[in-house]
Amino acid sequence: MNGNDRQNLVLRLNNCLETIIEMEQELERLDLSRKFLEELEVLKRFMSKMEKIRVSEAEVERIETATDNFLVELRVPLGQVDSSRKMFTRLQ
Repeated sequence: MNGNDRQNLVLRLNNCLETIIEMEQELERLDLSRKFLEELEVLKRFMSKMEKIRVSEAEVERIETATDNFLVELRVPLGQVDSSRKMFTRLQ
C-alpha cells in the first residue's frame, strides 16, 4: 500500500469518527448512560493519534458500515426527542 492509499484510509476513518463526535450534543439529548458519553471522549483522544495507526481497506469498510448503521439506528430515537420537544413547545 502506498502513502496515498494509506492516507486515504486514515481520512475515511477520521471522517467516520468525526461524524460520530459531531453528534455528541444530539446524543446527550437522548439521555444516554454516562458510560456512552465517556466513550465519545475516548474517540476524541484516539483521533489525536490517527496518523500513527495502520488500518486495512477491509477494516475501514467495516467501520464505515458500522457508522452508517449507527446513524440509521439513531434516526428513530432522535426523531422522537424532536417530536416531544415540538409538542411540549406547542403546549406552553
